[in-house]
Amino acid sequence: MKVMFVCTTGGSGRRQFGGAERILTEIIPAHARTGVDVIAASSDDEVGAALRASGVPWVNLSAASRIDLDYARALRRTIDEVKPDVVCAHLLSAAMHCRAALVAQRRRTPLVVTMHTSLWQFRDTAPSLSRKAAVQSNITLDLVMRRLRPHASVAVSQFEADELRERGRVKNVHLIPNPLPTAWPAPASARPPAPSRRLVIGYLGRIEPEKGVDLLPEVASRMTDADVKVAGSGALALDARPNLELVGRVDAADFLRQLDCLVVPSRVEAFGLSALEAMSLGVPVVHSGAGGLAEITRHAAGTLAFRTDLVPASIVTAIRQAVAAATPEQRHSVADWYAKEYAFDRCVDRWQSLYRSLLRPARRRPVQSPARDHLDG
Repeated sequence: MKVMFVCTTGGSGRRQFGGAERILTEIIPAHARTGVDVIAASSDDEVGAALRASGVPWVNLSAASRIDLDYARALRRTIDEVKPDVVCAHLLSAAMHCRAALVAQRRRTPLVVTMHTSLWQFRDTAPSLSRKAAVQSNITLDLVMRRLRPHASVAVSQFEADELRERGRVKNVHLIPNPLPTAWPAPASARPPAPSRRLVIGYLGRIEPEKGVDLLPEVASRMTDADVKVAGSGALALDARPNLELVGRVDAADFLRQLDCLVVPSRVEAFGLSALEAMSLGVPVVHSGAGGLAEITRHAAGTLAFRTDLVPASIVTAIRQAVAAATPEQRHSVADWYAKEYAFDRCVDRWQSLYRSLLRPARRRPVQSPARDHLDG
């Protein structure tokens, strides 16, 4: 089985490296290790560099604009040359251009699209009418292209699956939650807070307005007994505070194990990888409950997960509650559940089961109704 993976990060020339990109750099090489013949077509950025370093066959293809006909033509040429059994597109721009590349194809190569987000959530939380209109144009174009070039869709959370089915009337939807990274460490004993030690509060993710990271300077101002560390990259400039530090790109596990609490104040979130990673290590998470965060944190509510309004004072209250809420034994038990439920190898198996099902159309299972959703594989 040969699978071609397509991703042009950020779309419209904007580069990013968030949870979706991190997962791609690990799951594509994992498919190759299990005998799948893979080829990746991505931007020449952190994703491309990581894939090349892992030995994955790689082609430099990326979109220079929102609608890039040259990119679509290059994708079609590459697909014709490579002749993959399945094309797997990740994120909006890759999805749009792969549909355009395959719409008139005689050889009906199965296409799988994973958006890793809800466009309707972006529209509903947009800060201005012009931004809402721009997102609505993406929604309209996305739905038109889905009908012109039908394909399977993968949702990374039940929230995203429901959005596709209920708001987009999309039928062929499969639920495959994101995994923990490969070789992720086991839960460790939590370090209890002590009066002589300053608390360490963290954020891990893209530094963009939709992630709510702009709230952290005020949180830092209200927590003079804590150091607030912001890990990641993005376009948003944060106001300086004496106890707020931008630490850039980090090793996620090493960073999280330094924390007394992770804050995930997202306004838009289809899944919430940093929240999952923190909970699997026994680190408490204060979160907004936006999108997929509500379901991924449900099992840990009251022990490792604490929901808050997106108001700095409320975030601070939730942080203090989270730090003191559970015993080390309770945290370890919940963390162990997450480590097993979201194990990396289980996710690889689910993806490969989906690819194989697309190559046997006569034996394809009926589409599940929302009430009967399950984890594929």
